[in-house]
This record gives sequence, structure tokens and C-alpha cells, in this order.
Amino acid sequence: MKTCVPLLVLTIVCSAQSVSPSFDEEYSRAIERNPFGVTLTIATIPEHSTCHLSDVLRFKVTFTSKQARLYTAELGGGGSAAGASFDFVIQGPGMAAPIHSQPSHPFGIVCCGSTRRYLGQKPLTAPEFRVSLKRIEQFTNEATFRLRHSPPLRMELKPGNYAIFAQTRSILLGWPKSEHDAYHSVSDLVVTSNILHITILPDVAAPNSGRP
Repeated sequence: MKTCVPLLVLTIVCSAQSVSPSFDEEYSRAIERNPFGVTLTIATIPEHSTCHLSDVLRFKVTFTSKQARLYTAELGGGGSAAGASFDFVIQGPGMAAPIHSQPSHPFGIVCCGSTRRYLGQKPLTAPEFRVSLKRIEQFTNEATFRLRHSPPLRMELKPGNYAIFAQTRSILLGWPKSEHDAYHSVSDLVVTSNILHITILPDVAAPNSGRP
């Protein structure tokens, strides 16, 4: 099962060599709140550090826990609120602060599907996530972001160096208390991933581009 990342509000990393202080501060605060022994790892599929604006980024998401059968993870994708709670935080050229792929208050989720599993030292893999950079660019060119920014923020993706990390509320201490919670509730625990650094290159025109 493949899951499309919500593209409403995105965070983009700021400089060629480093990210903005606000990105670093947000990440530092978030990673400190990770449940003890739980690790969320994201990686591109295939693993690479460069792409073009017209590319679709594919992400592999895995969970581990040092202590077995203590925490559970929702691996069923967007069929439940927990599975759809992934928030990709991105910052890039010209952006003073990170933006999130999820709004502050998530939208309703189409029910129902749940694949919850206990975590352990063996990695568990969530459904593949895909982010279309072109779709993000079209959206950012047309949309006015009001959810987390005042005054509204307009932006456009540019070639350059980007940093990305992910967060999710799909990890529970134990099992959902009811079927309703399994489908409609998100965890109070927020788990934050590693940071990926990706260079986005401008698209290359086809050899015969512009010829009659």
C-alpha cells in the first residue's frame, strides 16, 4: 500500500551548508521528546542525495524499539488517523523557517483500515510515502499558507539544498483501547526521525526542446 503525503503545508530548509536556527531548534526539541529506545528512520528509495524538480521523492519509513512488545506502530497507511499522521518537515533556499506537510489540526480521515504491530529490535516498515516536487511547486505558487503563518506566506520551490525530517503520532504505548481509537485516534507520543539532506537540481531541457 502506498501513501501520498499531504501537500498542504510544507517545511523547507534554508542554506547550502546549514539549515536555519528555527529548523535546528524545532528538531532538537522534537528529538528530545522521542519515547526512550524508539527510533524512526526515513530514507529515500533508492537511496540518493540529489533529484530534480520534476521528480517524485519516495521515502522508506522504518521503526525499531530497544524493548520488545512495549510500543505499537500503525503500519496501515492512510486508512486511520494514526497512519495518516506523518508530518514531513522541510526547509530550503529562501525559506526563513520550516513548514509542515500536515496542518496544525489534521483533516478528517477516510475510515477504516488498521495494521498495528508491536515494535522490537527488528525494523518494521511502514507503507512507502511519495512526495511530488512538481506538485508541491505548483501548489506553493498558487496557494496562500494561512495555517501556521501570519501574515500569509507565499513561496516557490527553488533548486538548492534541502533538509527533511518526519514526525508521526502513530506510536502507542501498548495497544489501542478500542476499535474507535484504532481508526480515529492519534497518539499523545510524537516520534521524530533522522534528518535527510537532499540537493534539488533544476530540470534539464530535452535535447530537441524548442525545435519546430
